[in-house]
Amino acid sequence: MRPAANRMPIPKKIIFDLDDTILDYSAPAERVWTELYPVYARKAGVPVERLQRAVDESRRLYWSDMDRFREGRLNLRQARRIFVRAGFEKLGLNNPALADEMADSFSREREIAVQPFDGAIEALEFLKADGATMVLLTNGEASIQRAKIVRFNLERFFRAVLIESELGVGKPDQAAHRIALTSLGAAPEQIWMVGDDLEFDIRPAKGLGMRTAWIRDPVHNGESLADVTVPSIRNLIKYWKNSQ
Repeated sequence: MRPAANRMPIPKKIIFDLDDTILDYSAPAERVWTELYPVYARKAGVPVERLQRAVDESRRLYWSDMDRFREGRLNLRQARRIFVRAGFEKLGLNNPALADEMADSFSREREIAVQPFDGAIEALEFLKADGATMVLLTNGEASIQRAKIVRFNLERFFRAVLIESELGVGKPDQAAHRIALTSLGAAPEQIWMVGDDLEFDIRPAKGLGMRTAWIRDPVHNGESLADVTVPSIRNLIKYWKNSQ
């Protein structure tokens, strides 16, 4: 057993990220693209491999630019139309209507595919019952983010739901984290930031003096910046319990 001086109480003030922290958001995307490529390759009359390669390259290029990334996450439907059209153009396909149909199909099917991670809802229920005050801080467009929050009845866990398009500022800008800190009404050192993105969630929070839990895939290599690194918030609850 750890000495009493080293015991860590389960936190009472916590800021949570949403996508890829509470909700499994990225993995379903690849499954949906994989399902759509053969459908739209047939419609476009091109080999599946060529369409996949062209669209994958276009979307990687689109999201690699930080200005486009900031703009695109606030209008995902339009962003996807832009890079799918660019992929079609690489193949010499002058069919923007079909490109838009593919992009819109992805936007629709991806949101349907999103689900909470195993144990995530139970972890939030435990923290709520334990007396934690929590804030949700997420980037993106409010209509999309709030639809997911309503679908999974997440708002009941949080004192405040803070969404980039409503705030006018998003992570990694520390101004977003400061708004969340103000919502909790506590000093930074009393608050934990829990998120999956090292640069958007963890680094800004550490810079403000918060404690941090990095939710990441165990095979991912990354800088050991966070106070705790675990594969899920279910594992984070186990960590906090075992630290008592």
